[in-house]
Amino acid sequence: MSSDYGYINARVRGMKAKLLGPEFFTEALGAAEFRSFMTALSQSPYQQNIEEAQASYEGLKALDAALARNFYGTARSILNFTDGTPHDIVALLLLRYDLNNLKAIARAKHAGRSAEDTQEVFFPAGTLKPAVLENVASAPDMAGAAQVLLTTPTPLRGAFARAAQSYSSDGDLYALELALDRAYYKEIAQALKELDIPKDFARYLRREIDATNLRTALQMRGNDVQADELFVSGGREINRGIFEGILNDPAGGLQSLSNTSFSQVAEVEPGEVAGVVRELLDSAAKRLSGDPLGVGVVVNYLRQKEAESAKLRLLARGKYYGVPRETLAKELGDA
Repeated sequence: MSSDYGYINARVRGMKAKLLGPEFFTEALGAAEFRSFMTALSQSPYQQNIEEAQASYEGLKALDAALARNFYGTARSILNFTDGTPHDIVALLLLRYDLNNLKAIARAKHAGRSAEDTQEVFFPAGTLKPAVLENVASAPDMAGAAQVLLTTPTPLRGAFARAAQSYSSDGDLYALELALDRAYYKEIAQALKELDIPKDFARYLRREIDATNLRTALQMRGNDVQADELFVSGGREINRGIFEGILNDPAGGLQSLSNTSFSQVAEVEPGEVAGVVRELLDSAAKRLSGDPLGVGVVVNYLRQKEAESAKLRLLARGKYYGVPRETLAKELGDA
């Protein structure tokens, strides 16, 4: 293990070199069907994960299991070769995946979807291993999922348990997700106080909080809700005034974004907002990676690895269900 960013980033750059290039996705788009796609993927750095998954599963389940194990192994290897403050920062980065995976489970429980359907969107990387996520997802309901989660070490388990108890009374999925967001950002706020976090990385974390508040305001605008119930403190650009403006003025509130780095959001259709926000965060991570002796190299790599896994899942489903190549190519471009 090392606390030297020079060593850490050299290791991560070696991992980055194994990311699949554009030529792989071009070839995969031309695959005749799902089996051909899996054959191509089994000849890539995913070979061992594919072989292990196919020993237990078939079809899309095998693909999802292989990607989950690969992502988890990749993320944990970074954690394992870091030490000191860099180790603490990487652990903080990986906690975001626990947050997103728990939200995916909650949404599936709310919609009555099966555990298998849930697993197709997992990105295991934090404290929750793939097998643990499967157990949580297999619980019969939200309360059962919370009970299983209480046996794990994730810092979010208490928040999930309390939110699940409230959900059993009111069925408010959004309140549950917001409770998880607040628990996660509370961990970040505490880390910003306790750790020697570089200023540029702290700005990046605050940008993530801004993005969360922006998505919340856009999703809830026009509804009869109080800003105090929704706003997450700790951001940099989306302050309480901007948040309330978007929340309470569906027609004109977006104009308040004009002097922020999120100004582009005001210029796109509602269905394009998530993609724009994701691209803005990707750009921020790429800028952060410009420092060869900073944590940005890790941040940017994890986002690239996540994007690769998402595209592979999309491609696999397109081939499995016979989606026309032109349609699939467009969806990949939007992913």
